Amino acid sequence: MEKPLAVLFVDIADSTQLYERIGNVRAAALAEATLLHLRVCIERNGGFVVKMLGDGLLAAFPTADDACRTAGAMMESQVRFNLKLRIGINYGNVVQGNGDLYGDACNVAARVEALARPGEILATEDFVRRLSADLQRRTKPLSNVAVKGKTAPVRIHEVRADDVPDDAIESTTIAFSLSEMKGQARGTLTLHLTYQERRITLNRHNPRLTVGRDEASGLRVLSRQSSRQHGMFDFSRESFIITDHSTNGTFVRPGDSPPMVLRRDSAKLVGTGLIGFGAIPQDATQDHVAAFRVELM
Repeated sequence: MEKPLAVLFVDIADSTQLYERIGNVRAAALAEATLLHLRVCIERNGGFVVKMLGDGLLAAFPTADDACRTAGAMMESQVRFNLKLRIGINYGNVVQGNGDLYGDACNVAARVEALARPGEILATEDFVRRLSADLQRRTKPLSNVAVKGKTAPVRIHEVRADDVPDDAIESTTIAFSLSEMKGQARGTLTLHLTYQERRITLNRHNPRLTVGRDEASGLRVLSRQSSRQHGMFDFSRESFIITDHSTNGTFVRPGDSPPMVLRRDSAKLVGTGLIGFGAIPQDATQDHVAAFRVELM
């Protein structure tokens, strides 16, 4: 029998690198302690753990507010365990059975979690609409994303872990606001990306793009040198930021300059150039290379 629930996926970000950095024994103990703490957070806020997922878990809650408060508490624990979490939340009808949840709401929540950057909570419009007024003030609309199996794009929101005002936050992604659209028309900063025969345009109205080998990536890079969830482009504070989440790194070569390597780091894109996802870019014909151009239109 179907019933409406808030569905939350949480994952320890960059867990592969954690095991490499501190060793298998210490990393396994840290992951176990973290997941135990997350379980306590869930149960304290009226939710229940559906199943464990490697270095993450799936949880469900009767109300959106319960899930939102839990996500905030989870993020507060990052300092305690010295690691980063990714959280994705959705609300919808699910079927529970055999130690799992089934339904479209679960699939969408998993997709949203995959889009989140380390240390970020993302949620769907369906979830945000069901939050109480005080918790809705912690959310900020981002962009629409395509979800496998859905005919229409899904609107994504960022959820802040506390009540810090917008102007005090170093936001990861800035979506367009009504105030930006008032008054005289102004130029639109635009990022053009070309990969193989595909062309993608980003701007304040379409501010985020994920990159990797994974089928769910906004830009799927079919190269052995690239990671499944390789990185992300964001329109942030009137600039385009590229962030690396990969194993081999991201190489940005502006113009004829030497390439700059990003390893779990971010950089601002300006002008024109090439981006190598996993290896140094030589030319735009390589299967790991995309060309970029930033301009004011």
